[in-house]
Amino acid sequence: MKKYQKNITVTEGQRALLFKNEQFQTVLPVGQHKFWDFSDKVRFKLISLNTVFVTDADVIRLYREGALQDDILHWKLSPTETGLLYFNDVLLGIVAPNEHVYVWQAAGEYRLEKVDLESDVEVKGAMLRDIERSNKNTASKLIHSASTHAIQPVKSIRVDKQQVALLFFNGRYQTALQPGNYGYWQFMHDIDVRQYDLRTRTFEVTGQEILSKDRVSLRINLSANIRISDPMLAATTVESVDDFIYQRLQLALREAVGTKTLDDILQDKLYINHTVRELVAEQLARVGVVLESVGVKDIILPGEMKAILNQVVEAQKAAEANVIKRREETAATRSLHNTAKVMENNPTLMRLKELEALEKVSEKISNLTVYGGLEGLMQGVVKLT
Repeated sequence: MKKYQKNITVTEGQRALLFKNEQFQTVLPVGQHKFWDFSDKVRFKLISLNTVFVTDADVIRLYREGALQDDILHWKLSPTETGLLYFNDVLLGIVAPNEHVYVWQAAGEYRLEKVDLESDVEVKGAMLRDIERSNKNTASKLIHSASTHAIQPVKSIRVDKQQVALLFFNGRYQTALQPGNYGYWQFMHDIDVRQYDLRTRTFEVTGQEILSKDRVSLRINLSANIRISDPMLAATTVESVDDFIYQRLQLALREAVGTKTLDDILQDKLYINHTVRELVAEQLARVGVVLESVGVKDIILPGEMKAILNQVVEAQKAAEANVIKRREETAATRSLHNTAKVMENNPTLMRLKELEALEKVSEKISNLTVYGGLEGLMQGVVKLT
């Protein structure tokens, strides 16, 4: 007869549902249970209460029919509500709007903090800290029963010093956020935040291949210092401030280089800087950006052109050196001529020049013999050995 007998043991932390002819009969308490089943129509469903969430469709149906009211806690959120579910004062997760949550009461103490998304868009203080600390601010960890929400529940925003963040709800400007940490619910709102650094920063336009007016290919690197002076104007006039700045600088650089020959550019090294500033400064000002300075960092020539220019420079310097040499030789000859004219009419001066020459010669000899005393010396009667 044992083959017609069905046994089941229900331990602590478990519940057993008894079905006969697939119809629910009762909830079996903790203990051992025996049933006669001659026609094999009895079925048990053993459920663990330690799984926290109730997901079994039969169990949920029985709860709604009133059979498990003492074992299950249930919350229903409206389309304009979200909730933070705590288990033993630890945040389990965020419940999406319009969702049902079923949990086993025997697992522990539960608490659901509901939030009205129409009036409480900002996540403040301890609630924001709990969400960030528990790492539950992800779409994959939302507590829901039927639908999949692809969005992150909370838009987290960190504004550092010397920055400002402009907050938009559903495309409408709300406020400017000062340095600090912020959070906003994204379930019913399209949250858009545009952050701007108000400090002066360097903007590089590098590796620009540009043809000069005389068709010489130049590679130019440009550097500019910019500062955002009006964040609201920048946010409402251009989609991306950095892209706009880069494009304006790039086009102005091409225009400045393309209208001048290589010789003109090399002779006036500040021409590109002045031209780019004139072309760009006003355009950037119209989007709330100040161009504080701009300058060319590098002008890189092709290898062949560099060699040709080196030859030109070398020839120019050689010609300049030759001119200087000829000029000095002419000046020296003119000086000698003037000296000769002066000595021609001045015997004493002539004699002094002779003595000066004798002095220079005597520096290179070991013995000097003078005949006839001073008069002989004046007459140049000397013997050099």
